[in-house]
Formats: sequence, C-alpha cells, structure tokens
Amino acid sequence: MNHFYRVILPIAALVISHGTLSAADTVELKQRWIAGKMYYQTMQTTQTSSFAVAGQNMEQSVTTTMEISQAVRPQADGKGKRMTLKYERVAMEMSLSGQKMGFDSSKPNEGNDPLGLSKTLGGMVGKDLQILLNEKDEITGIENYDDFIKQLAASPVPGMDMSKMFSKDSITQMMKGQALQSLPNHPVKAGDTWPFTTNVELPQLGKVGIAGTYTLKGMGSFEGNPVAQIDADAKISMDFSGATGAQPGVSQLAQLGMKVENGSLKGTIQFDPKLGVARDTQMTQELTMTMKNPTDPSAKITVPIKQNIEMKLTKIEDVK
Repeated sequence: MNHFYRVILPIAALVISHGTLSAADTVELKQRWIAGKMYYQTMQTTQTSSFAVAGQNMEQSVTTTMEISQAVRPQADGKGKRMTLKYERVAMEMSLSGQKMGFDSSKPNEGNDPLGLSKTLGGMVGKDLQILLNEKDEITGIENYDDFIKQLAASPVPGMDMSKMFSKDSITQMMKGQALQSLPNHPVKAGDTWPFTTNVELPQLGKVGIAGTYTLKGMGSFEGNPVAQIDADAKISMDFSGATGAQPGVSQLAQLGMKVENGSLKGTIQFDPKLGVARDTQMTQELTMTMKNPTDPSAKITVPIKQNIEMKLTKIEDVK
C-alpha cells in the first residue's frame, strides 16, 4: 500500500453537533466563511492495517498531521470571496512491523525519512493556495494551482507524479471535505435525517464513492460553544478501473485484482450554526482490501484497514 494515498484517501470529513432539542425546536444549518477572518485547523489521520506476506504477519500504521491556516477576504469585484490556504505544518509517522520512520516539518533535523517524504509532502509547508468562493461560499476554483504544483519536489517513489497525486480536483475535494456535503433545504430538529453523497477522483488510484445519511442528534456545547451534533453513517465504494496502469486501458490496481469490501464511514461533527463551520469532526473509516497474491496466483491477500480522522478548528483571528 502506498503511503502517499493515505494522505489523499481520507477525503470524508463533513459537518455538525449538540445535545438536547425539544420536538418543537429547529436549527438552520448553513456553511459560511466570514471575510476578514483567519481560520486555523488541524487534521490528523491514523491508519492501521495488517496483512500476511510469505507466511509472515505484517502490522502497519501511518499517522499524518496537517496544520493549515485559511485567510478569507472579499474579492475585488465584491462578488464572492478569496481564501488563502497555507500549509503551516506537515508531519508523518510510519511503523511497519516495528520499523519506524517519519518526519515533522517543524523539526527538520529530526526523524528517519528514507523515502524523502520531507521533500515532497513536507514541500507543501509555507506554500499558498488561492481558493475562489462564490456568493454561497462554494468552491469555484483554485487560482494559482499550476504555480503551487511547480514548487513541489519530485516524488522519490517510482511512478508517482505529484501533479497527478495533488490534482486540482483532489485538492478541491479535500477542501470540500471540511464543509457539509449536503445541506437540508429547511430548518431541522433532533432526529431529522437527510442523505449525502460524494464522489472523488483519485489520480493513479481510481474513484471513491461515499453515500450515506446525516442525523441531527440535537444541540449541545463544544468547548463552551453552542453546536449542533450530527452523526454520519455511510458506505464507501471504490472503482479502480480508471487508474493508470502499465497496460494501456487497464489499471495497475485492476491487474492486481484489487477490490474493496465492507467499506463504511461513521462519525460525529460538532457544527457551530452561528459561525457556520465545524469546530470538530471525528470519523472512522473501515474497509477490507483484497488482491491477488503475487507469490501464489491461486491465493489472495486480505488487508483490513481502519482509519481514524479528526479535524479541529483551533482558533479564529482577524486577518492582518
């Protein structure tokens, strides 16, 4: 399993939270970014998996931490907004059967980094992305995408193209992962549900589909702030047919007989209705990947994967 995909795969962080609504009480849920404010967020994903190779059991874990800032300003023409997203810190810790490696951009002289991830993923630190938003705070484009990609170092992993790994679509989808994937078109009360779906193109991997339901549990408090609590319950599917492969028209993962089974996404979002953003999102993804055993074509390798994702709004300041 390629570690780079684990930075991209966690595409499912979503929306809302709080404790006791009476049947008559309702809340309106709207996503918004306030011009003149700087948002600081931390996203951490921890993925664990186990598999057998040549009769030997292998345990693997990967923890990725990203700290980002998002400065929101009005556009010059007064229509929509511009968000300057900056990667403030990137860190990764990996363990494979007792062997540990990793890096932390805030401690450049420490860590064991044989894959050179500090030069590729760590190369995003300090770089800006200019995100364009319309009047509804929906993402409409990335203004400086080409310049951003040119600043990233080449991947040390053969066959990995950073411009495809961090495609414009995948970055946009990661941004959308911070927002409600589906908004109810009317105020909701405790116990109300509504559906959501999202489909993400992952270059060199394929397509990820998520379909499920949000349920408003009620109103409560998160770190002293009134929030609405929304539970998410969804199924995850993956299609590898469109991934780039060695044979024309045949994806490399399809050649390996790669399949995903029993994919699920469950979690809770603490959403601040007044602020219009999630203050905390905690999700758990679980799935089982199967593929042909390269050493025994009559057998297959089964890899159960569990991934915990947390996104937290750490502070909001005025844009300087």
